[in-house]
Amino acid sequence: MNAVLKSAPWCLLTALLLMQGCGESEKTYTVRFSPQVREQSLSCGTSYTDIGTSRGVIELLDFKVYLRDVALVRANGERHPLELEQDGTWQRDSIALLDFEDGTGTCDTGSPQVRTQVVGTAPEHDDYTGLEFKVGLPPDMNHLDGATAPAPLNAPGMWWSWQGGYKFIRLDVRTRTNDSFYFHLGAAGCRGTVAEGFTCSSDNQATVVLSDFNPDSNQVVLDAAGLYSKLDVDRVADNTTDSLSGCMSSAADPECPAFFEQLGLAVDGTPRALPTTFFRVR
Repeated sequence: MNAVLKSAPWCLLTALLLMQGCGESEKTYTVRFSPQVREQSLSCGTSYTDIGTSRGVIELLDFKVYLRDVALVRANGERHPLELEQDGTWQRDSIALLDFEDGTGTCDTGSPQVRTQVVGTAPEHDDYTGLEFKVGLPPDMNHLDGATAPAPLNAPGMWWSWQGGYKFIRLDVRTRTNDSFYFHLGAAGCRGTVAEGFTCSSDNQATVVLSDFNPDSNQVVLDAAGLYSKLDVDRVADNTTDSLSGCMSSAADPECPAFFEQLGLAVDGTPRALPTTFFRVR
């Protein structure tokens, strides 16, 4: 009887260890992002030809993106959110900032820091075949004060004062006819104050779902040639039907529908089919 009692703690410990062994082990995954023009890297100080309907030339000025809710998808459809590394600079909660400009050449208003990956943990599986993420910030975090918000919500140039929120994508290029040709994606039709809160007519949250993606061997391409494929990058705003060169998320802007289409959005922010011209897997 005493022998049985003495062995009980060891039996309990063994049982607990066996139970732990049955659980899923965690692994740190790095999801890599590559800004490109077709098969060429998009970088500061380089000219890229044959862009858009006018077969124009672009040079990069700035390129940053806010992502959130990154998840890996298994072959059986099982979805595992990536628990992001809380590095205090690029990632916070479920939000990540990508920064593709390095402050050199034509990007001389930027900084030398770049970020081309999202890092986090998920259950370890060898059959991840898909990736999901959202472009944008959660509505309840979109209207913080960019001057006092913690990183990465304090990124210079990503606060949109006239909308009282953030730019989810900031992609500025120079063309043959425009010193700046803009694409700024963000919530639109916003009214309110930081203190009292905001309401927006369009949240403009894009959901990206990519197949044939293995986090250990693939990366996500953001192809500027695809983004501009249905646009005339040499178009000059006439200040009558068009007030600026490019798109700042206004439904009335004639260039916004073509930009939004590449993100799987209608110009009013409702979801549409996502083409594979801007976001794709390599």
